[in-house]
Amino acid sequence: MTHAPAPQPGTSDPSGDVRVGVYARRSTDDEHQPYSIDAQDARLAAYIGSQPGWRQAARFAGDASGSTTHRPGLQRALAAARAGVIDVLLVYRVDRLTRSLRDLVTLLDDLDRAGVVFRSATEPFDTATAMGRMLVQMLGMFAQFERDTIIDRVIAGIERKAAAGKWKGGRRPFGYRVDPATSTLVPDAGEAAVVRLIFDAYTRNRLGGKAVAGVLNDRGHRTTTGGPWSAHQVLRVLSSRAYLGELTFRGITAAGCHPAIIDEKTFAEAQRILAARGEDHSRRARMPPITCSPG
Repeated sequence: MTHAPAPQPGTSDPSGDVRVGVYARRSTDDEHQPYSIDAQDARLAAYIGSQPGWRQAARFAGDASGSTTHRPGLQRALAAARAGVIDVLLVYRVDRLTRSLRDLVTLLDDLDRAGVVFRSATEPFDTATAMGRMLVQMLGMFAQFERDTIIDRVIAGIERKAAAGKWKGGRRPFGYRVDPATSTLVPDAGEAAVVRLIFDAYTRNRLGGKAVAGVLNDRGHRTTTGGPWSAHQVLRVLSSRAYLGELTFRGITAAGCHPAIIDEKTFAEAQRILAARGEDHSRRARMPPITCSPG
C-alpha cells in the first residue's frame, strides 16, 4: 500500500491519505480541568473526521507531568514520526504535548526533521507555515506561564503552612504523626521513645551513627518505611530540628510548631559531637526562627 507524501512546510491543508498520530495526556494537576483522556480522544476523533483524507494511524497516551519530555507515550510518538509511520501529530491542546517552551521548540524541530506536521484540535495554527510555528510557540509560552503560576501558588501555600506551624506534606519525621484535623505534628509515643534512645546513645554513650543503628536493629526497631536503620538515617534524626518543635521550608523556620521530643541542651550537645566528628551533613547558615502563629 502506498501513502501520499508527508505534508511539506507551506502546505496549510494537507489532503490525500494523511496518516495521523494522536497524542493525549492527562497530568496530575488536571483534576478540575476537562482534559480527561476520553474527552481528548473524542475531540481528536471528531477533528480527524472533519479533515479530508485524514485517518488515525496511531494513538499515543500518557498520564504524567508536561514539565518533562521523558514520557513513554510521547517518546513512542516521536519514534513513530522518525520511522515515517505518521504524517501529522495531533493533540487536543499545545500544553498536552509540553508545558515547557524550550522543550516545545525542540519537539517541533524533531517533528520538522521527520517531515511531520504538528496540529492542535482546538487551537488555530499549522506548523507547516512560518506564521503557524510562531503562534504555536506563543501558545507554548502561555502554557509554561500557567505551569509556573501553579508552582508558585503551591509553594506559597506550603510557605504559609510552614509559617503557621502546619505540616507541609511529604514523609513525616520519625517520631511524629500528622494530625489530619489540624495538619500539625503530634508525637508518636513509641517512635518518640526511639528518638530519645538515639540521642541518648549518641550524646551520653558516645556511640557513632553506625553503632547506634546497630543497637536499634538489634532491638527490632524499624524506620518509618519499615526497613532497618542505617548510620545515615540515624545522623538525619540527630540533625533534624523538628525534634525541637521547629519546621523549616525555603528559608522559613518557625519555632513552637508542635511538641518537642528533645530538649535544647541535648540537641545542642548532639550538634557539638556531630561537628567534632565531621558527621554534621546539615551545617548551613540559618535565619532566626519565627514563632508559629495559629491559623
